[in-house]
Amino acid sequence: MSLKMSFWVRPSQKNQDRKTPIYLRLQLDGVRTEYSIGQYVLVSHWDSKAQKVKGLTEEAESINGTLGTLKARALKIYNEMLISGEPFNSFTIKDKLINGTTKAMTFNELMEEHIQKMIILLGKSYSQPTIVKYRNSQLRISQYIKKRYKRNDIYLYELNFDFIDGFEGFLKTEFNNSNTTCAKHFQRISRVVRIALNRGYINRYPFGEYKPKLDKVNIVYLTFEEVNKIEAKIFHIDRLEIVKKIFLFSCYSGLSFKEMENLKPSNIITSDGETYWIKMVRQKTKREYKCVLLPQAHQLIQELQEYQSAIPKGKLIPIISNQKYNAYLKEIAEICGIPKKLTSHVGRKTFSIGLALRSSVSIELLSALLGHSSIRVTTDYYTKVTDEIMIDGVKNLSEQLKRLK
Repeated sequence: MSLKMSFWVRPSQKNQDRKTPIYLRLQLDGVRTEYSIGQYVLVSHWDSKAQKVKGLTEEAESINGTLGTLKARALKIYNEMLISGEPFNSFTIKDKLINGTTKAMTFNELMEEHIQKMIILLGKSYSQPTIVKYRNSQLRISQYIKKRYKRNDIYLYELNFDFIDGFEGFLKTEFNNSNTTCAKHFQRISRVVRIALNRGYINRYPFGEYKPKLDKVNIVYLTFEEVNKIEAKIFHIDRLEIVKKIFLFSCYSGLSFKEMENLKPSNIITSDGETYWIKMVRQKTKREYKCVLLPQAHQLIQELQEYQSAIPKGKLIPIISNQKYNAYLKEIAEICGIPKKLTSHVGRKTFSIGLALRSSVSIELLSALLGHSSIRVTTDYYTKVTDEIMIDGVKNLSEQLKRLK
């Protein structure tokens, strides 16, 4: 492979003196990059064939001298990289021309630096499950590099579309990962690489053209009728009756399993003895969350107090493991004849889609009730119109049109 270099100007860009910037283009083994060298010239003074400034003026001599020096430096870097045996491309040469010959950072070093920062901020900005996920992505990348490149690591300047596209194929063939899992790995990798870009470790984002494939996910939630069916069923086994009421509490409050688990008596407040509020810090966003508690949800809290032996000290409602909770929900669904897979997250979805949106609650209010960090999170997730919501909306519109007539 040989290094190709050329200087050129971009007439469409001009500074206040009507001069245009001079660019250096580097091409190596099919990989091309370019950057402005910080010199400007009038378009009429540029010799595109000779790739230099016309004339023998002091300015022309100075700029042409800079061009010659850059060319010599680029060739020197190219030859040094060839001798070193380290992998490199045109971006490597550009990085060294701009930033000097500082030691290049590897991807594993970058990930380790980020994970160590997360460990320091554990419990403040990051949770243990999040750190575990980043560790898993770090492991998968290491396995991919060993398999594809026969090396233990890769430099940041080597990252490109082909690298991340190949990683997706590796995840699917070696671990049978779904599109969703691949997208989650990419999300974490992309976040860390963007941090590297902001810190100046690299001067370009290498995955600009890559778009992860996403599986179409059907959101599972219960309708009014299905919630009523569970509510009406009386279980004579305590474990099922407790789980039924916890699940219904989630359906009427919108709280996630972890938030119900963290709920304390002090999180329920009232100023008049009639209207009750939930006030707590959300587990996921670490933001303070406050909203009015529906009467049905408050009633369920009272009913769950009957099972004091199952309520841990300082907590508000009975607590079991998420695994057991989901297993008991499966039993409840079968007994109640509901052909849906009930999980801890279905309660929150039921509150937002099956109850709130179907009752024509605005997106703004729903966002506040769910404690989302921004309304965009709500709109991105819940803008899909379900059949039930559409039917109800058409019925309401039909009734209004009749009244108008």
